[in-house]
Amino acid sequence: MASGGYRKPSQPAPASGPGRLSRRTDGGPGQKQRDLPNAGYGEGQDFSQIQSGAPLNLAPGALGPSASGPTGSPVDVVPFGSPSMRPGEPVTAGAPLGDGMGPEGLGLPSSAELQQQDAASLLNALPVWEYLANMPGSAPSTRAIVRRIKALVSGM
Repeated sequence: MASGGYRKPSQPAPASGPGRLSRRTDGGPGQKQRDLPNAGYGEGQDFSQIQSGAPLNLAPGALGPSASGPTGSPVDVVPFGSPSMRPGEPVTAGAPLGDGMGPEGLGLPSSAELQQQDAASLLNALPVWEYLANMPGSAPSTRAIVRRIKALVSGM
């Protein structure tokens, strides 16, 4: 016979609180280790080791990893008042104005180069967009896309 359905708890609790105040309401001691049905050779032992690797439930009042915050120590955090780790580099290095190398030091393509790349790739799809724009009942935005592609291509 099926074992599903409502199961009355042996020691019912009124209701669970939020977050770290939550408690079990079914009166049970915690989650038990399970067996893997129809396990192949060695899978049952692996499954048991995986379950025993970490606690299945927390002690009452203990905080979980998400509630306690990040663990470990930061490695490359420089305190606020410490001397500069790059004394020869101006503060404005990497900015589009001021002393030091600007954004061109990153080696990224300029906006004009990106527009040319976009226009070249959209040029291949232009016949498809024109076909869609010329269909009866096409959206005005589709026709606007065709005009935009043509403007990009003519600006090359």
